[in-house]
Amino acid sequence: MKKISFLLAAALCIAAFQPAQAQSGVLRSLKNKVEGAAMNEARKAAQKGVENAKQNASDKAAQAASVPAGKGRTFYVSVSTGSARADGLSPATPMKDLQKAISVAEDNDEILVAEGCYLGNMDRGYIEIGQFGNATHDYGKFISLYGGYSTDFNERDVIKYVTKFQPTSQMFIAPLFNFNARRPYGYVGPVGNVVVDGFVFDFGESNLYCVKNVNDERTGTPNDRVLTGRFIEPDASPAVPKEGYANGDEYALHMDVEGNVRISNCIFVNCRDYGIQALMGKGHMEICNNIFIACRYAACQVRGNVKDDDIDKVSLDFHHNTVLFTWTRTKAFEDMGQGFRFMNGIRTIDCHNNIFGCNSNCAVERVFYESNKSMEALKQSNLYDNYYFANRRDLEIAAPGVASISVPAARIEEAEQIGPKYEGNVEMPEGNDAFIKAIDEAYLEGFMTLKIISSQSYNANSAANQVNRMFGLNQQGSEIVRPSMYCNKYPWEKAKDLFGKVAGYGAQMPQ
Repeated sequence: MKKISFLLAAALCIAAFQPAQAQSGVLRSLKNKVEGAAMNEARKAAQKGVENAKQNASDKAAQAASVPAGKGRTFYVSVSTGSARADGLSPATPMKDLQKAISVAEDNDEILVAEGCYLGNMDRGYIEIGQFGNATHDYGKFISLYGGYSTDFNERDVIKYVTKFQPTSQMFIAPLFNFNARRPYGYVGPVGNVVVDGFVFDFGESNLYCVKNVNDERTGTPNDRVLTGRFIEPDASPAVPKEGYANGDEYALHMDVEGNVRISNCIFVNCRDYGIQALMGKGHMEICNNIFIACRYAACQVRGNVKDDDIDKVSLDFHHNTVLFTWTRTKAFEDMGQGFRFMNGIRTIDCHNNIFGCNSNCAVERVFYESNKSMEALKQSNLYDNYYFANRRDLEIAAPGVASISVPAARIEEAEQIGPKYEGNVEMPEGNDAFIKAIDEAYLEGFMTLKIISSQSYNANSAANQVNRMFGLNQQGSEIVRPSMYCNKYPWEKAKDLFGKVAGYGAQMPQ
């Protein structure tokens, strides 16, 4: 296996689909400061008020989520040894259906889930806690779910005892897992905890792919060792052999929640429309120790969902995650493809101790601004102590007069949109061969040699152009875009190998 230094150099191979980089002068302009010797006393006082508000933001969000919840019941679920009629209240009487356990559970209960594949009630292919897109009326429940148990529930090891959501031929128009946990508007009582810990979310068995064929560039097959050809976008139908089933856009884990929320020790792989897409109310969300790999659109996107007056009561901590191979919305690499996105409606966001690698647009994006300038000034977009390698861009920021600016890891401190914490963002150091070797070699090789072939054609005598001329309309041509690789299936079993390969960065060994 090649050394990491060679791999980073080989990232130049993906330059074929990179836009022109922003001029260095634009980046240097980020250093300009509005404060200086001419700042009068009134402006100093205002600035002090801003800093004080920033310091208190995290405390307010924690306070909003800190009301203790009473201990509820524990339910046990095992798809292989459980019974459809069991009460699920002991390891000896587990339920078979996770959806049934969720339906019976009440606020503050927890559900322990044994190894196996869970497809929802009557194998419909999805799990729900509250109706998708309707948390205003279907509040869901504040419950905790833990996967990774042995069938006798005597041992928990999320790597050894894999608990997965892995639909096959099921067709559904909903997230693979939808989780609502809200209180009615105006509620001032205690809120509970929400936990999703120790699950695999995999769309790889249901996505629609081209059958791999290295001799047919239409299939997007970079080498003969990858599992499939390229992913086929919804409504597309290339004239090549296909494999898989569904081709709609569904989220992997969608949440509309508040309170104290944690998503940990999970794997999100081959997700065709986000790994995590969430709306966060008052409280604190922690997303930690997860692996996101071969997700489309974005690996993680969390937006605040509160009134402006309550934004200071919302916080997010995204840390110790491994985020690899996030893919754009289409095979033309036009948009999306972010590892992590700083979104609006959240006062304090911390993104740290993660590994971002081989993301086809950018590792991290910070382009959204609060509509209220005073609220934008209070935001904390902390990005620090992260490793980066072979991303198309490490950080993408918005700037006046240009679509966006690409910022390499070494220059993130110059991006004024980031902070007050910005230190420690670096290219992955040499000496992490164990991590690189844990990545599927065929997939990594395909990405590092990625190229796009684009061609245009015009036929003046086509039926469409003849009709257009009759009515004085513009003539039409066609464009063909053929990437050598796009969102191909990643072997989900190998995603487990990425836990614990870099001390202190990325997903550590689950405890």
